[in-house]
Amino acid sequence: MSTDEPTTGGSRHTNLNNSVNDSDGGNSPKIGSELPTPYERVSEFHEEYSDRAHLRLSTTHGERLREEYTREFTESYESSAPREWDDPVKGQEVVRREAVTWGTAVLRTLEDYADTRRTTVNLEKGRPSDPEYQEWSVQAETRWFASYQKRYYAQMKGWLRELCGGKRPSGEYTEPDFENPHVALVTLSASSVPNGDRVGPVEHERVRRESWQDVYHTLRNTMRSKGYELGDDWQYDRRSEPHAGERGGGLNHCYGHDHIVIVVDGEVDATDFQPVVEKHVETCDWAGETAHALEKAIEVKAADEVEHLAEYCASYAAIKPVDLLERPIEYVAWASAVNAANVKTVSRSDAAKHAATADACRQRAESPQCDQDRDHAEEIIPSTRRGYELECAECGSPHGIDQDQTLTAARSPNDGPAIADGGLVDRVEQLKERWPSARAGATVGERPQRRRWRLAIEEYLKQNPEADPPEILGQLQLPPDAREVLAEIEAGIDRSVPVGFERPPEWQVKSITVGEEEYPASSGNGVTMVETKLPVERVYEESVLSERDDVTRWRCEKTNVAIGGPNAGRKMAGYLVKQGIKHPWVIESLVVIEHVRGLNSI
Repeated sequence: MSTDEPTTGGSRHTNLNNSVNDSDGGNSPKIGSELPTPYERVSEFHEEYSDRAHLRLSTTHGERLREEYTREFTESYESSAPREWDDPVKGQEVVRREAVTWGTAVLRTLEDYADTRRTTVNLEKGRPSDPEYQEWSVQAETRWFASYQKRYYAQMKGWLRELCGGKRPSGEYTEPDFENPHVALVTLSASSVPNGDRVGPVEHERVRRESWQDVYHTLRNTMRSKGYELGDDWQYDRRSEPHAGERGGGLNHCYGHDHIVIVVDGEVDATDFQPVVEKHVETCDWAGETAHALEKAIEVKAADEVEHLAEYCASYAAIKPVDLLERPIEYVAWASAVNAANVKTVSRSDAAKHAATADACRQRAESPQCDQDRDHAEEIIPSTRRGYELECAECGSPHGIDQDQTLTAARSPNDGPAIADGGLVDRVEQLKERWPSARAGATVGERPQRRRWRLAIEEYLKQNPEADPPEILGQLQLPPDAREVLAEIEAGIDRSVPVGFERPPEWQVKSITVGEEEYPASSGNGVTMVETKLPVERVYEESVLSERDDVTRWRCEKTNVAIGGPNAGRKMAGYLVKQGIKHPWVIESLVVIEHVRGLNSI
């Protein structure tokens, strides 16, 4: 956000430059320059990669894609009414849903991107009738924007600076968290022509990524066997990028692969990561051993051997603050595929995220353009994060904070046996939790039943001040729910004292402006994912035809046609679809087994 404070009175400010130090103005092209149009880039893709442009994103049944990257084919149906006086049931049924071609995906991605560059998000704080009502506008942004990539790069620099040491933009030096940092770059890829035929990019992306869970566990176990624990002794940053240029090899251009940046606090070499690469080759059917040879897939350096460590790592991960329309066509093609599949291109260990957050916290404390006065971890508070006891009061990151120390100055005000304020703080918090969307609220008193319990307990305690809770509830024959009232009495909570709260208004989206048109904000504008629906694959996979791999010949009883040989079930599915039979649940009544592998005809 801009460091200028938005003013009151209903005027609208804009924040179209995401960096106060960026002279290029966010995603705006330099003065005098013109960006290529989406159609020019699509033409370039067709000219340079005609064999890929006409490929469908995936030819797999059940592939999940964003709805706008698919084509639907429907058929009308009409069912007879259950009773003669009822109307017949009519409707449309999706009989086929297929992925669009790669070239079409490139066009749609770039058109959406161009629209987003013309889009501003209009925010408002409070209601127009409020005296301090404010409006604010920001440039809409996606992960393909130069400003977004710039933040990616800043986060990577901050992470590496915290672990390996280095100067911050202010000129101050960050002491390294690791004593002997080494950086490993591990590359994982897969063939785009695994069986001699080129596969769709979304299918390739899915198959390549399916190995990650096994790869991650192998990486963690390998590091643990060498005495390194995730978070304390090593961290990782995993990013996808397209094959392009010298490293990619022309065969896989436009298809994706992964780079894992691993920082280890100790001496390691390439052979230490060989089991990780081998696990990928083992679990990914399309990963070849040649492409994952030790000298190709793994590179390890001591951090002090690399002059510009962040630039070195970023060069592998295609992190550049460049407009998508100006990216190499291989990058644009890859971006359209991951956009269609709606998959993440970045994942990091929690500790890596915490380190990057801590670096940003230090920079905010040093910047005259920010109102943060305290440095990272200058004040600590109890943490609600799993596995951590303490965190920074400013940024919430536990990075660099000794988790074994005791908390004194930052101790929670509710950490005591009694509540000196009559429980007002707790009551206010309970009220806020009960109505999370309310701008203000108040309460006094309690339900009559609880009031009767309270009076009975207070009277009993006057006569028996040393009585414990089980005795009190038992003697008064009160239900278990009354224990909460007893706890309030012991804590000194007085329900007769009214309590209330007021929430300051928060920023919320008011409208979206695209070009000159303004549209009101509405819910339900998220990404809609659908599955491809291919009739032949559906009939095969969802029927008895796929359940019997040992059948070498099937016969259709309706037409008396028999189909045998390799993949007899899939061939029969194709035949049935040509006959107009597209519903898997009727297949079992139409086909019979005529021959089973290893047995005589039946």
